[in-house]
Amino acid sequence: MAEGIPVVRMYTDDSGHTRFAKMKIPVEKKTGLGSVGMFSSLFLNENIQDNTGDLKTQFALTPVPDNLKGEGPKLAHTAPRRQLVLTLSGCLEFKSCGVVEEDTEHKVIIRRGDILLAEDLEGEGHVWQFVEAQDGRLYPWVRCYIHLGEEYDHFISQLEPI
Repeated sequence: MAEGIPVVRMYTDDSGHTRFAKMKIPVEKKTGLGSVGMFSSLFLNENIQDNTGDLKTQFALTPVPDNLKGEGPKLAHTAPRRQLVLTLSGCLEFKSCGVVEEDTEHKVIIRRGDILLAEDLEGEGHVWQFVEAQDGRLYPWVRCYIHLGEEYDHFISQLEPI
């Protein structure tokens, strides 16, 4: 299996439910001009054919709730836009709304370092809550949103199943 960077894809299926799929961004070895290591292809607006477009980036922090039981927002919602969510701190459980089954396609744990591709723009949406990290503690959810505009089609075309 080729190397890659794991991504959890959160999308709406044909029945209107949020699903989760484990994918990867393929990477290949590059060297030269200060580049050492494994890199993905450059995600760019195919209409521009270069890297001059502006990618919108936003950071967010949600503190651990006072009740220390991990209760997070219960408001079901869909993603506001197609975006990557890079978790820098925290451990969360995401669940699909309106489904009985809680299998790996309807529930996922997101940890520090995980990348979530949020693209469930319609349907019943999802909810999330804080869960304990491997050390048994709850941590604030610190994350970086990378809004995908015209780059989305190219990005999604590069993903491969794990």
